[in-house]
Amino acid sequence: MDITSSIKKYKNSVTRKYISLSNDEIDTITKGNYWFSKKYDGQLWFYSKSNKNSKIINSNENDISTLTSEIKKELDKKLSKTKNIILAGELYYLTKERERYGDTISGLGDKSKRKNLRLGIFDIVISDKLLSSFEEKYKFLKKNLGENSKNLSHVLEQKQIKHSDVNKYFKEIVIKNNAEGLIIRNDSIVYKIKKEETADFLITGYTLGSNANQIRSVSLGVFLNEKEIMHVGSCGNIPTNLRKDLYKKLTKLKVSSNFQKIASNGSAYNFVKPEIVCEVKLLEFQGDKSNDQPIRHLKYEYSNKSLNATGRARSVSVLNSNIVNIRSDKKANFDDCGLNQIIRISGIPKGEFKEINNKDLPKSKIIKREIFKKESKKGIAIKKFLFWKSNKEKSSDYPSFLCYYLDYSEGRSDPIKRKLYPFEDEKLGLGHLKKLIDENVKKGWEKHNG
Repeated sequence: MDITSSIKKYKNSVTRKYISLSNDEIDTITKGNYWFSKKYDGQLWFYSKSNKNSKIINSNENDISTLTSEIKKELDKKLSKTKNIILAGELYYLTKERERYGDTISGLGDKSKRKNLRLGIFDIVISDKLLSSFEEKYKFLKKNLGENSKNLSHVLEQKQIKHSDVNKYFKEIVIKNNAEGLIIRNDSIVYKIKKEETADFLITGYTLGSNANQIRSVSLGVFLNEKEIMHVGSCGNIPTNLRKDLYKKLTKLKVSSNFQKIASNGSAYNFVKPEIVCEVKLLEFQGDKSNDQPIRHLKYEYSNKSLNATGRARSVSVLNSNIVNIRSDKKANFDDCGLNQIIRISGIPKGEFKEINNKDLPKSKIIKREIFKKESKKGIAIKKFLFWKSNKEKSSDYPSFLCYYLDYSEGRSDPIKRKLYPFEDEKLGLGHLKKLIDENVKKGWEKHNG
């Protein structure tokens, strides 16, 4: 049994395809009968047993069997008659209040707190016994593991309901009892329903849309401390009237920077003096990357009319967000739009937001550089192509390789245009560099070594 491949396949084909909804979108759920369970605020881990060997791991092959030895022993005992099985579960920290993701992290790191860790099993990835439907899987888990949360391991309680009852249970479990959310599922689809959160974020940059005088998207941040701002994501869901209003405000605040951020369409962000605060509605923060490593984003500081990167910090990424309005009543400072908002919503402890300084990161290496020049009556034009290895992919969330294209024309109203493309494969990146050169360097351009 290939445990790692099975877990990665399950995560890609099942858990990453959960459909996230707010309580206002419950009516969009396809009509029918569903299983529902409370959503726990913890971390996804897998119990695997192959013959007599068992462990608790994640999709990145991190093994916490030693830290969760009592949970593993209990599962070994409950599943002693099973030879091969992989179970998907939520590792959470049991408290009288709502469980929090940050408490799970603390529980793994503090030996005295581990007695409160629980593994709530919610699915079977692989088993000896052929279990084709979710109902069959649930009956097997209920019979072998039980549903008592006082036990170190248990199956998460499931109930069968009709589509029309979802809203009633959401109000009872999430609104009234402050749970993180609901999981609604059948054999073909899984919905994750959560209450929308509201936060005040600092706008640090923008991209322009195809429509004139409108913002396409904005980059968002919070104050990590009194001086430094931490990136937490970007948002393009902006009402039309706000797009125009933001254009008027942000284009006047444009500043220089020592780094670049590239939007999903390949265009570079314009950075601004960080003084506009906006209200954002969101369903959740993503705390870990797809490989289960903590997300790290740039942190930067505004000084001397420039927004400059100072390093990296443990961060989050905003998911399913919408810009609601501009908060003219809020100030761009730590008190009004600081780290406390991230801690409140995500539950990640303050101590987790550790910083990495740029000076501590490995230096990049230029692999290929091509520069072309052309002179005309309108002035000098330059096209520059760069491909380099970051050497930072293991110590931060930088891509392994970067392909850069600069187009400068002295005669244009907007003289400088830039594109930056990230790659994890060197061969693919070099191929894209060649394509850029072939498409953009025609007759009349001369190679330049300056």
